[in-house]
Amino acid sequence: MVLFINSFQVPAGADEQFLTQWREVNATMSVRPGYLGHRLHRALVDTTRYRFVNVAEWASADHWRDAHDDRFRALVTRPEWARFPSTPGLYDVIHDGGALAAGPR
Repeated sequence: MVLFINSFQVPAGADEQFLTQWREVNATMSVRPGYLGHRLHRALVDTTRYRFVNVAEWASADHWRDAHDDRFRALVTRPEWARFPSTPGLYDVIHDGGALAAGPR
């Protein structure tokens, strides 16, 4: 399993525009082979630099790469996305403390 983590800079007041675009991309990616799930996080404070952070689980790096086809590229290269700079990266889990798997306390 690998994690794709993407942090987005979303100006205060632009949440709905961002979420509309993000949902469209998520709908495309969530049906791809190897997609295991995701969590989208929103900062509690509007002055946080990266107000939204997406964490998606994929079965493998190859599955994640294969999902980036022409349809995906067409969605994320639209001019509207320029308003929301992001810092994407693919990660291995090197330590799992177990607290997340156990759920809320």
